[in-house]
Amino acid sequence: MITWATLRSSAAPWLLPPAFFYLALYIDDAAHTVPSGYGVESGELAAYGVVVIAPVLAGAAAWESGRHRLMGAVRNTGARRPVRRLLRAAAPALLLHLLLVTGVLVMARGAVGVWPGGSGWLAAAHLVVLPLGWLVIGWSLGEVLPRSVAAPVAGIGCWTWLAVPHATGNAWVRHLGGFIDGTSSVTDVREPAVYAVPWLVVACLALACRLPVRPRRRAWAVAVGGLVAVGALAAGRLLVADWGHHRPTSPRSVAPSCTGEAPRVCVPPEYEPYAERLRRDALAPLGRLRAAGVAAPRELRITSAGARLEPGTWPLYWSLPARRSPGADDQYAANLAQSAVAGTAVLAGSADCRQPGSLATAWAALVIGVDERAVRQGMPAADWAALRDVRRLPAGEQSRWFHATAGSGEGCGPATP
Repeated sequence: MITWATLRSSAAPWLLPPAFFYLALYIDDAAHTVPSGYGVESGELAAYGVVVIAPVLAGAAAWESGRHRLMGAVRNTGARRPVRRLLRAAAPALLLHLLLVTGVLVMARGAVGVWPGGSGWLAAAHLVVLPLGWLVIGWSLGEVLPRSVAAPVAGIGCWTWLAVPHATGNAWVRHLGGFIDGTSSVTDVREPAVYAVPWLVVACLALACRLPVRPRRRAWAVAVGGLVAVGALAAGRLLVADWGHHRPTSPRSVAPSCTGEAPRVCVPPEYEPYAERLRRDALAPLGRLRAAGVAAPRELRITSAGARLEPGTWPLYWSLPARRSPGADDQYAANLAQSAVAGTAVLAGSADCRQPGSLATAWAALVIGVDERAVRQGMPAADWAALRDVRRLPAGEQSRWFHATAGSGEGCGPATP
């Protein structure tokens, strides 16, 4: 009864409609392709919602805290344990959290086609841990500030901490907040540290906010809270200093799904429905390369850039069709040209540079039949002039030039043993 009365008298339910509206906008904007059926992507797509859920929860907690501070209910009902009293008082914010997390998971399920799976559950946990930390921060602000001030300060402050660093030049700051844009590919998944670092930071910030608002406020609590906050930011920067603008990933360990021969096409299991079409669409471009003196691969494989390729295996570059143009796949032929360069480099013992703008890639694209104007527009004038000189050579010399240029690795160094 007490919990139900708290829920009925709370203003938190009024935040549900606008929060769901903005969550739907975020998920719709971040879902670029047709449903992939990739469980990791489902969880990571849902994790986009943290930039809405955390500020909403922080503001709601600050408002509820200020309301209960004015009523004096939390500190006057001494017959109950403090934790139980706080949970009852924070019930509206916690229920709001539960409904928002459930809603964004359902939205991500609709966009991707499956519920979170694998490390996608770690991303889903991000929706729970990070907003709970901001709930504590918002509740602490509501205990010392008027609720009309604490709620906007908590909500706007949280949103600023999550979103604004992505527009700054300091790459390390964006890794501490916890708003993670982009999703893992089907070949590479994020390291757990991507989530653990912002969890550590928000836990320390929550502790730093709780210390000064204890029943007996003392100067040492304020000083310790400040040291905890500064220490968390310093430790977080040390942990992410070498990440740059990108978050660390590791190759995904999963058995591929393969089809056909000469060449065999191997794709992640989520792409199995597309494998036969990819093989069929590659036959004509590979035939033109073979006629120009470039041996066809035994296998085309969608794989991580960090994975070692066997000689005779070419990396296959392909992604799901866009949602609003599911039939468009004009880039596939140009990607096969890049595959030819990478596969030739591996065959010669060089590293896989994966440089789509190289002269060798442009030559292979023209042989495959990519529109000449499109190739020319993507090249400097000097490179285009050099490529035209190569194209005037006899067919045999062009083939030898391609193998020499691609096989050199263009300064990438030796292949991984």
